[in-house]
Amino acid sequence: MKMPALFIAATLLLGGCTGAVRHTPVSLSPSAAATTPVVLARSAVVTFDSGYARPINAGSRWALAGTIAQGTVYRPVGDVFTVEGAHIHEAWLVLDRDQLVGFYLPAERGFSPLRTPLSLHLQNQG
Repeated sequence: MKMPALFIAATLLLGGCTGAVRHTPVSLSPSAAATTPVVLARSAVVTFDSGYARPINAGSRWALAGTIAQGTVYRPVGDVFTVEGAHIHEAWLVLDRDQLVGFYLPAERGFSPLRTPLSLHLQNQG
């Protein structure tokens, strides 16, 4: 393989995996009430448009953080959850009923949608 062809092949391979995490600005309305965290009953794997995949572990605990126009926002309890594209971003779950529709990025104050919602099995901790 000649050098230009090798460079083009490497660029195409890297370009497919290093896309930015798309997000739009949103306003979080914080939850006023203290609630008991919910627990993820079954593991799930989220695959992003960037090509990266991220597991959400069974037994992980999530506390109600508030709401945005796209759904209810839950932050991890005792852990940090991240999503990855060209950069790594702290991320909180955004649910519409039991469907994970995307992530709230607290540092960016943005919403990053999933192309295909993912069903999550959350249980009240108790």
